[in-house]
Amino acid sequence: MATKKVKKVVKAESASAVKPVAKKKVVAKKKSSSSKTASTKKVNSSAKSKDLEAKKNSYVIVDYPVENETIAGNNYVLRIGASTDGYVEVSFNSGEWLPCRFASGYWWFDWNYFKSGNVTIAARIVGSDGKVVKLSDIRKCKVS
Repeated sequence: MATKKVKKVVKAESASAVKPVAKKKVVAKKKSSSSKTASTKKVNSSAKSKDLEAKKNSYVIVDYPVENETIAGNNYVLRIGASTDGYVEVSFNSGEWLPCRFASGYWWFDWNYFKSGNVTIAARIVGSDGKVVKLSDIRKCKVS
């Protein structure tokens, strides 16, 4: 803090003489906004680096069906391997994302009433904040 000396004139009650008296006045300096911004940037970059680290360690993969597998029948259970960074969803032919269930260390999706033809399957991990953590590679299969 900076201090500034101010002279004040005080009259003595008993004498007609005038005495100068030094009085300190405290002047507060404003903090520069750059130091506040720098600390905020450090916090934000720290949070971002933690998010990036989590994304590096995250994985999601469609285990079954295997690549180019032909599926026959009326139902199939997909098995998806994923890290535990959130919950898993699956999408067929770039359609809507559907929730999977967790059991025995894997994520599962009960696929029913599918149509014949070529199908692409993708899975993703969604964090508790609703943001996509990791997206799997596209898995291709054929339904007969």
